[in-house]
Amino acid sequence: DVAKMQQTVKSAAGLILATPEYHGSVSGVMKNALDLMSFEELSGKVAGLISVLGGQSNSNALNDLRIILRWVHAWVIPEQISLGQAWKVFNEDGKILDEKLCQRFDAFAASLVDNTRKLNGI
Repeated sequence: DVAKMQQTVKSAAGLILATPEYHGSVSGVMKNALDLMSFEELSGKVAGLISVLGGQSNSNALNDLRIILRWVHAWVIPEQISLGQAWKVFNEDGKILDEKLCQRFDAFAASLVDNTRKLNGI
């Protein structure tokens, strides 16, 4: 499974990394997954970051992910999303309730695609 994850990441043009925030940082699962990869898989990758919290939103996990990804020479887009009080964000059908948040996700996706194209010469 590790080799499959490494190959999938290596062949991707861009990444979206989403993590719940635990004790003020990235989840152990996310950190372990990133620790199983290195420059070969992550160098030059464009990444967008999302965190999900039960309490008020903050940027701790996102900042930690930026540091980790910078260390392995990945490129993180400036847009990021932190979903605080996540249980209030979606309706029963899984749709986002706040139109402004929908627009932020759209801008996030557009930035990820645009920057991936620029950095990959597409």
